Amino acid sequence: MATVMLTGPSGFLGSHLLDRLLQVDGMAIHAVSRTGTGRAHDRLTWHRGDLLDPSMAGRLMAEARPTHLLHNAWFAVPGRFWSDPANLTWLQASIALMAAFAESGGRQFVGVGTCAEYDWSGSKPYAEDTTPIRPATLYGKCKAACWAAAQAFEAAGTFRAAWGRVFLPYGEGDTQGRLLPSLVAELQAGRPMLLGDGSLERDFIYAPDAADLLVRMLISEASGAFNVASGEATALAVAIEHIAGRLGRNDLLRFGARPTPVSEPAKLVADPAKVRGTLQWRPHMPLLRGLDTVLQSSLQGEQ
Repeated sequence: MATVMLTGPSGFLGSHLLDRLLQVDGMAIHAVSRTGTGRAHDRLTWHRGDLLDPSMAGRLMAEARPTHLLHNAWFAVPGRFWSDPANLTWLQASIALMAAFAESGGRQFVGVGTCAEYDWSGSKPYAEDTTPIRPATLYGKCKAACWAAAQAFEAAGTFRAAWGRVFLPYGEGDTQGRLLPSLVAELQAGRPMLLGDGSLERDFIYAPDAADLLVRMLISEASGAFNVASGEATALAVAIEHIAGRLGRNDLLRFGARPTPVSEPAKLVADPAKVRGTLQWRPHMPLLRGLDTVLQSSLQGEQ
C-alpha cells in the first residue's frame, strides 16, 4: 500500500486534494496541518505540525514513513503572497521537507507550483519545457527555486519529482479576497463591483479537476513539470458577466472603473499538449458549468 503525505490539506486547493486522495483505493494518507484535526476516515491520519519549525520535517517523516509526498502548503494570503518575504521562509521549509523525505527513503514527490514561474512577456500559450522560466514576482521566483531543488534531489538519485504549474483554480471553498468569491459577495450585498475593462484572458481550471491531475501525477509516479490548467483562454468579462447574470445583478458591474494593471499579461493560457500526451488527461468541467456549480453550492450554503 502506498503511503501518501499531504501538506496544506485544509486550504482551498488542499481540501480538494484530500477529497481526491480519499477516492483512491489502497492508499494510506497522512495529512499535516497546524491543528492536526479534520474529517475522519479509516485511511486518513492527521498530524499536528508547523512546517516552518526546522525540526518538524524529520519528525513527520519518522512518524509516517511516506512513500509519496504531495506538497501543497505555502503562504497564500490573497494580495500579499506575490511579494511577502514569507515566500523565502516557505522555500527553506520546503527544501528541508524534501531533504527529510529523501533521507527517509521516499519514492515520489509532487509539488504545487504556479504559472507565475513563466516569463509572461510572450504571446504564445505557456509550454512546460520551452517557455522560459523568468518569474517577475518573489512568489514566482521562490516556487521556481523550489522546483529546481526538487530536480536536484531527483538528479541525485533520491526520489522521482514532478511539479504542477497551477494556473487559475476556482471552485467550492475558494478563498475570500480572490476575484470570484469577492464578486459573489459584493453582488449579493447589492454593492457595485469596480472592475478593469474585463479584456484580460485567463486559463481557469475547476479545483477538483486540478486536484485530479495532481493526484494522477502522484500515483503514476510522473517526472517533470506539468501545466495544471484547462488549456483554454477566457476573458475575465465572460466569467464575471456569467456570474452576475445568474444572480440577476449585471447592473452592479462597473467595467473600466479600475485601471488594467500594466504588469499583467493580456493573455495567460497553458499549452495542454504535454499533459494530454504524457498523462492522457483532460479537464472534466467546462468553465461556465463549473461556475454554475460553485454558485449553486455557495447559495445553498447560505440557506
